[in-house]
Parts: sequence; C-alpha cells; structure tokens
Amino acid sequence: MDELILAKLHNRFGLFDQDGDGRVTKADYDAIAERLAEAAGQAPDSATARKLRAEYDAGWARMAAELGRGMDAELDEDEFATAWYGVSRETDFGTAVLPVVEAVMTAMDTDGDQHLQAAEFTRWLAAYGVPADAAATAFTRLDRDGDGRISHDELAQAFHEYFTGTDPDLPGNWLYGPLPRYTPSPPHTVPPHTAP
Repeated sequence: MDELILAKLHNRFGLFDQDGDGRVTKADYDAIAERLAEAAGQAPDSATARKLRAEYDAGWARMAAELGRGMDAELDEDEFATAWYGVSRETDFGTAVLPVVEAVMTAMDTDGDQHLQAAEFTRWLAAYGVPADAAATAFTRLDRDGDGRISHDELAQAFHEYFTGTDPDLPGNWLYGPLPRYTPSPPHTVPPHTAP
C-alpha cells in the first residue's frame, strides 16, 4: 500500500478511535453517526439520522467482511487501514464510499442549497474531533472553484482523492484536515559512480 494512502487511513482510524483504546468497533461507527446527526441538528429518530446510521452500519459491515469478520469485529490500526484500503478500491468506490458522500451532504447541508458552507463543513469535521482551524484550512483546499462552498462533486472528488490518491499535492488529502503523521520518504537516488 502506498505510504500516503496508509497515512491517510491511519489518520481516519484516529478519527474513529475517539476513546483512544487502539481499536475501532461498530460502537465507534455508531457514535460517529450519532455525532454527525447531532452536528446537523437532526433528532435521533429523524429520517436523516436513520440514513446516517444505515450508511455507517453498511460501511462497518463492509469493513468487517473485507477481513472475514462479523459485526462484532474489533480492528486495530493496521487492520482498519487494510479493510478501508480493500473497500475503497476503484472497483468498489461507487458502492462503498459514494453512499457516505450522499449521506454527509444530505445531513450536513442544513440550508438545503446542495452545497456545504464553511460552517456546515466545520460542524461535520467537528463530529470527528477535528479542530475548527484545521477544518477551515481543509475547507479552503477542497473548495476548488473558490466560490466559498463545497459542491457535491467537490466533496466526492475529495473522498476519492483521500482514499485512492497517491499524489501528496492533491486537495483531497485534506478531507479531514492535515495529516499529522505523514512525512514523505525522500526520493530514491543512486549515488554517482566514482572510478576506483
């Protein structure tokens, strides 16, 4: 697995492992779905909250199945990265990841304009524990056309780049803010040949 993709998946693990126990479980996924619904101002029994829970349940089921496990699986950081890498492959991206994009847009677009405004985006990332200043930087990077909002296409592209992109300059690498543990390896160089 590419080292940048691995760093992004490890970062995502940290966002889900809110209690810091070194494991991600279905309970962690459930908690994120609840926090997202709350951040969007949705009642727990609203259609939007139910949709978020359903998508996060489906996401967890895919993750566990990727490793041959059941819904009661507990994944450490490397298992989480391996599972996400498997479910976010190009061939599975449309079925595994794009439904999450739809659920996020539906939930967090609280003014109904089919875009995420800066405040909506910040509330979304706050549900994962991302600080407001990091969310503001991420928002600026993901707003590719500079119109002060993130469209569905911009968000989908960011998700795609986050989970599959190997270029460190891609805006989508900032989907969840900066990558605190990523330091690119120096390019491999061959020492010049010297005569004996």
